[in-house]
Amino acid sequence: MNLKNKAKVLRKDVRRRIIVELKESDLHDFLCELFQSMERDYTVAVTHGPHELGKDLVIVKCDKFTLEVIGVVVKRGDIRGRTLGHVDELNNQVATVLSKGNETKLREIQSQARQAKIHPAAVKSIHAELPVSKVFVVLAGEFSNQARRRLNLELGSTVEIFDIEWLIRNFTEYYPEVFFEGQAIDFVQKKILELEENHGLGEFGKNLSEYFVEPLIKTLSDPINFDEISLEDIKIILNRKKLPFLRLGSLSTRERKLILLGDPGTGKTSAMAKLAVEMYQRAYDLLLKKPGRSGDLSKIPVPVIVTARELIELTSPEDLLNTYFETETIARRFNVDVLLVDGLDEIQSANRQSLIRKLDKFSDELECGYILTSRKVDILSTLPEKYKKYELLPFEFGRALQLVSKLVSDEKTLATITDGLEKIQAQILLVPLSLRMLVDLIVTHKEIPASITELYDRFFDMALGRWDEKKGVEVLFEYLIKKKFLGDLAFNEFHTKNRLRIPAEDFRRFLASYAVEYGWDEDNQAGFVQELERAGILDLREDVNFKHRSFLEYFAAFYIYENREEIENLNSSITTIYFDSTWSEVAFYFVGLRREISQDLLERICSYDGSTPSAALEKFLSGRLLQAGWHSPDQRHVLGIKNAILCAPRVRDIFQEVIDSADSNIPIIFGDFFVLTLTDFSFGSAFLERHIRLILKELIDTKSYDDIYMAVALFSAIYRFLNEDEVKEITTDLLGALLEFPRNEQARILLLMILVEEDAKANRLIRRQINRLKRRSPEVFRAILPAKRKGFR
Repeated sequence: MNLKNKAKVLRKDVRRRIIVELKESDLHDFLCELFQSMERDYTVAVTHGPHELGKDLVIVKCDKFTLEVIGVVVKRGDIRGRTLGHVDELNNQVATVLSKGNETKLREIQSQARQAKIHPAAVKSIHAELPVSKVFVVLAGEFSNQARRRLNLELGSTVEIFDIEWLIRNFTEYYPEVFFEGQAIDFVQKKILELEENHGLGEFGKNLSEYFVEPLIKTLSDPINFDEISLEDIKIILNRKKLPFLRLGSLSTRERKLILLGDPGTGKTSAMAKLAVEMYQRAYDLLLKKPGRSGDLSKIPVPVIVTARELIELTSPEDLLNTYFETETIARRFNVDVLLVDGLDEIQSANRQSLIRKLDKFSDELECGYILTSRKVDILSTLPEKYKKYELLPFEFGRALQLVSKLVSDEKTLATITDGLEKIQAQILLVPLSLRMLVDLIVTHKEIPASITELYDRFFDMALGRWDEKKGVEVLFEYLIKKKFLGDLAFNEFHTKNRLRIPAEDFRRFLASYAVEYGWDEDNQAGFVQELERAGILDLREDVNFKHRSFLEYFAAFYIYENREEIENLNSSITTIYFDSTWSEVAFYFVGLRREISQDLLERICSYDGSTPSAALEKFLSGRLLQAGWHSPDQRHVLGIKNAILCAPRVRDIFQEVIDSADSNIPIIFGDFFVLTLTDFSFGSAFLERHIRLILKELIDTKSYDDIYMAVALFSAIYRFLNEDEVKEITTDLLGALLEFPRNEQARILLLMILVEEDAKANRLIRRQINRLKRRSPEVFRAILPAKRKGFR
């Protein structure tokens, strides 16, 4: 039911009471909205104040021939006229004798109406002094016929009177929000519309909710509570439960401080926007449930959604509220339920800890929880115990197909894309960004790329107009010129100066310098910028930035790739970039553009000093470079995998050191959870699967604890590529090797294995061994898993 119909359902006396009980200042604002809704071409302004000279509002009617100005006088309360003689009783009803206050109010209306006619009106949007030609008197209260006759007689034909019946009728028809707290509803609707449009897909003609497919999340840290360990406990505890993403809204209220991690392109920003839309929709429903004065209702919970970059510029919670809410009245009506802060990875790494401290402060002072998003590779810098961590998962095939079907209506095209997805699902991460690119590419050119970098490469060729001329689109510049410009911009203005966005003035200066170098005139420059804007890669409003962080990283890599012959010590430079936490992905795209990783670059990365936590983590994640360089020789892949997986025990120990340094009771098993998550990120690729199988066998045969630990981690990365017999064979080999180790080490590995296993037969083998170990040494599990918290039920 729409808002107008909801208003009509309300009893008329309820609508009357709501209007009569409005504060005068609120009534002015609502009348302004009403008049503007009734006549969209009129200019309406609230002029109430010390210099109003009788007018509460002004309406300006302007057409090609005339300009008419109407002053509006607004009064609340009951108005009744009075004769100079006695008032007779009519039909045995008690005569009402008006008080001096009523008489004064009537004279006050007359005075205001005369003032409104005499004094010109000043409207901010119209700078001329405007003579008033007519007066509307709006009376929000009981108004007797006698009072109407008297006002008409004394004020003349230039005054028109609107009573409570007129208000009820027209508010119901044109501005029903007044019955449901209009300002609050307007604010909520505006926020929903902004989120829907700003995060929608304009190129597909879709708002956010029209194409959004809810992803799954899984816990990365989850306190475990139990009295006695049972197999069922372990199953529930260790199978990091997958949840629908929108559950985060309710979880944030209970858990207070959450961090949402995800790979590039998984749609963290759009998902947060959709979460905000859902929460605002609930606020809207609450506002409609009980009509009445705002003071009669408790505060409505709403989210406040900002970027990390915006938050870092704010000095206090008051600044945040003043910036986010439009007026003090609106701010008083709502309660901040949760702060949604997007893009920790979008600010410089040096500023991240200070932003987290600020967020903690804001959260405490506003008494609300928060959800902070970041890329998964930044997990070490956001590990404090206070966070409950979740990972936003890429789509499985079914969800990916669901998104595609929302973007493509043509059945033939959809069949082509479905076929393409089936072929490349193991090579390309199925995330919203890459799926949208793939849809564009297949719809336009029926091309199916082999890797994520190739997808980006072909997509940008298309977006920058490689085939525009064939389609009859007039372009001034070849796509490669635009591509090189963006590469130059990304590398020299962003990467070299270590910036994720630049001032508009810096962009104009760079463009002017580029134009001089290539002999462009002003018309060429303007046309060039227009073509860049049409490509949808740069955001040129205010500060200039690439519309997605991965776009910036790709073009910085493209610059290096295009100029690789001129760059001295190229592999040394790429190695330095790879171990820079802000720019590591640039190395990934560079290797992807080459489609292979050189022996020299691989050896430099393998021999890099991994003593620092961040360096050890990046070495462990270097399997992604092998994925990008999918066309490398086999022995290079094997060398890279062996060297990268060697870092698994070190990464586990780093996590344990962080856990130990925190004032908390986090169990040691959580360090292993993170290792499995990052192993999948680094090695979970069909390009690496056959090499990992060989390395797995070698590691199991050595029968050292660290080697078995690394084998289990690699097993988790390729598990989805294995059939039932292969899973059972590897599981049997691992369980056999475990018997050589102390019981506490056996318990730790067994818990990781049951976390990996989904195959029923293999799972039973692990359960049997856990049962035996638990009967002999139950204390080893208690040392690994956390104890029950006091007061937990």
